[in-house]
Amino acid sequence: MQNAPVYYVIAQVRHNPVLNLGTYAPQIQDRMRKAGYPDYRLGKTLVLNLMMQPTDGSSQLQGPATETVERHTFLSMDGTCGFIVEQGALSFHTTEYDVFNAFSKEFFVGLDIVHACLTLDFVERVGIRYLDAVVPVPGQSELKDYLAPGVLGLAGVLADDVPIALTISETHIQLADANLLSRTIVQNGALGFPMDLATQGLQVPERFQKVHGVHAIIDTDASQTDRSPFDSNQLRERLDMLHTKIRMAFNASVTEYALNAWK
Repeated sequence: MQNAPVYYVIAQVRHNPVLNLGTYAPQIQDRMRKAGYPDYRLGKTLVLNLMMQPTDGSSQLQGPATETVERHTFLSMDGTCGFIVEQGALSFHTTEYDVFNAFSKEFFVGLDIVHACLTLDFVERVGIRYLDAVVPVPGQSELKDYLAPGVLGLAGVLADDVPIALTISETHIQLADANLLSRTIVQNGALGFPMDLATQGLQVPERFQKVHGVHAIIDTDASQTDRSPFDSNQLRERLDMLHTKIRMAFNASVTEYALNAWK
């Protein structure tokens, strides 16, 4: 779609932990730089461990503990896409999404680099998440023209002059081969990101920075949890399958009017 509403996409593979990740950082950085991701940043993430069982063989239960882990980010020169490398996960995200095939191809460029340096053993989770901005044209259209009635909530029922601050519609679908979450957020104000999701330093295109007023965010997340030996070809098939589920949920959330408007 030439006027696609996608403003952020992230894909992630969770793999076996590599606790000495920092020792491999120079190798990964050199390959990422040559692949088009020269902007390297090292960060720290605070992780809360909620496991309560004792770890020292005693009978006394242990409370929640925090742990600081490394996060290595590699961004493109223009800052619109990049990789996040952690001890147990690799993520690729972008604010300039084109088509899935191009996105998937780039994701596996990074995954191949990490695997070449770390020799991954297994994968236990694969996920992909899309954020779409639904913005009516002032004086020409309304949200109800773009969104299916089932995801509008009271925003699609009450009069236009009723000042609705926030409407959230959420559907969880347990499929045989994937978990699917589709959430639609209707709000009045600037376009933003869900609280559990940050851009990690990516640049948001100007066309989305200008969004301010009544709009909706379609937040679609598909994942598959299944521990299996690392296999790049199998992962491609799993990611393709998850994208198909994402597309199914997206099409059910929007109208023909919207699809034609975004062509």
